[in-house]
Amino acid sequence: MFVFHCEFTLDKDYFRECFDQSLPYSNVSKPKYALVAFLFVLGCVAIYGLDNVYLGNFLILLAVLECIAHYYRRPWWVARQMVTRASGSKITLDINEQGVTATNPYKSYQIPWSEVNEIAETELGVVLVRAGTNQYISKKALSDEALQYILSKKNSHD
Repeated sequence: MFVFHCEFTLDKDYFRECFDQSLPYSNVSKPKYALVAFLFVLGCVAIYGLDNVYLGNFLILLAVLECIAHYYRRPWWVARQMVTRASGSKITLDINEQGVTATNPYKSYQIPWSEVNEIAETELGVVLVRAGTNQYISKKALSDEALQYILSKKNSHD
């Protein structure tokens, strides 16, 4: 028995919203300062200590590349999602007492409530935080009753 049934389309706007709203709950929200500093120091040691300019420049360029990758992580992630075959497809979301089931023509997955560690309400949606991965659901796709039902599951986890 399904409690709530919702549908939405995976388009560029949805992917952007998904990235922006779930970023604070992701492990890529902060730059890898230690890695960048380590690569830069190793590059300097290679250039000045080992007199190996090629290795030093390579390591310093890796540090720069890491900075660029962090700066452009949003457009890169959105572009990767847009080239998947699921892009543009309609998602059917079923929310019941067992969990959340999402289905599109290419894939189906279920998130049992028992696997959800945290339910975080954001300005535009809800993030289901699990070990290893997060799932974002936009409020545009949810009815008020479905949103309240999901948030009520948050209280049952506390």
